[in-house]
Amino acid sequence: MKDVAAPGIMSADGANVWAMASHVPPPFPPGSIEDIATIIGELYSGSELGRILAQANLPDSLGPSMTKWKRLAAAVQEKQVSDRNGGAVVGLIHAAMAPERTLNRRAQAAVARDELNQVLSLSGYCVKDNGRIGTTTRATTDSEAAARSQRLHKLLTDRGAHDDVLRYCRPELVRTDFYEAVFESIKGLGHRLRFMGGGTDEDGPKLVEALLEGADPPILLNERANRSQRDEQRGVALLMKGMFAAFRNPAAHEPKIVWTMTEQDALDVLGTLSMVHRRLDGARLRDE
Repeated sequence: MKDVAAPGIMSADGANVWAMASHVPPPFPPGSIEDIATIIGELYSGSELGRILAQANLPDSLGPSMTKWKRLAAAVQEKQVSDRNGGAVVGLIHAAMAPERTLNRRAQAAVARDELNQVLSLSGYCVKDNGRIGTTTRATTDSEAAARSQRLHKLLTDRGAHDDVLRYCRPELVRTDFYEAVFESIKGLGHRLRFMGGGTDEDGPKLVEALLEGADPPILLNERANRSQRDEQRGVALLMKGMFAAFRNPAAHEPKIVWTMTEQDALDVLGTLSMVHRRLDGARLRDE
């Protein structure tokens, strides 16, 4: 995979940086520039973007008072018209995605990198892990779904997610957004509880009430020997009921178009679900 040149980009110490590359790309279409500007704009503050524009040797004619993505898009488009090539886009991405800039926001940068790759793939380019632009083949819808799935899987793995959660990070479940992965993972919790409880046909909050609440619940998360342990069991049970109520039931009864799930929300829900599964790993049945 060849690196792509970004003429004129400045390093943090002010030195010119030239990528080892065979060509500077042709101009990028306006739609791609706006998408790239939006992705990078969401990753940094206005003051940080000012430094990034300076490092990439891009004009800042609109200034910090302008909406971030519009500010970046205008800077890139002005430079691209002047240079008659796509080096401005490459320079912006090199400056914004450099490891020394993304070190303190690695999770957000990983998401941004994959979003940039979806845009750049339309022109045959990609952002590598070192923040440099390289050439690649054009992505298809299936490969984009796979990339999204792999990213979610990696982010959850880095968090130490439970295997019963990771199994739902499949391309067919995250093809357009993360709704199906979360929906199916909550259903998976129900399947596990019913199996542990001997096959009851309850579902959702009533399932949790039947198996983990009450004076003598069938599933014990601890010995329930004192108030603290009983409160702990009740708290985890309430957490399960909350996830069923917030995500399982609305998803089951509302059209998908009005119930969406962002990647960040999916990570938070699936991370909490991993903790619940780990508590079930150490649980025992009342009669054992």
